[in-house]
Amino acid sequence: MASPFDILALEYRPMVLAYLRSLVGDHAQAEDLTQETFLAAYQGLPTFREGGNFGAWLRGIARNKALMDRRSAARRHVVADSRIIEGMEEVYSALDGPHPHAETWSLRLSVLHECLERLGLGLRSAVERVYRERRSLGEVAAALGMSYEAVAKRLSRARALLKECMTSRLGREAL
Repeated sequence: MASPFDILALEYRPMVLAYLRSLVGDHAQAEDLTQETFLAAYQGLPTFREGGNFGAWLRGIARNKALMDRRSAARRHVVADSRIIEGMEEVYSALDGPHPHAETWSLRLSVLHECLERLGLGLRSAVERVYRERRSLGEVAAALGMSYEAVAKRLSRARALLKECMTSRLGREAL
């Protein structure tokens, strides 16, 4: 019989893997870090506050694993700009729900992609260059002929619009 933690691990694994993949860019590396995240979560389970947001807690562990991995392997390219990490946390926290079953997670990701397509070209371009192409804010700013702050503002606005779109499509209780 599966333990409650095993059940939660199965339910949250797709989210943790997607989150780590967005941070590190490499699927195999994200898989390894996902395993490390769940091992650390299991060991740290006594520190989890009952009634807390399990998904956010797991992402915190995953984020720390990704940052530690980056420090130990500087040769690999990792999206580590603090504004990008904050942005990823905002986007993924919008996907949290009380019971993120795999089919619910797939629906949420589908809606996220649809909402991304609704963004204006300038906002979508900034999001795609930073999150899909894994470019730094400085690189995107240079490519678009903008300041670092302007790109950061575009990303912030895009995240707010994505969250608004997802809320309207899925309802607040589904987020």
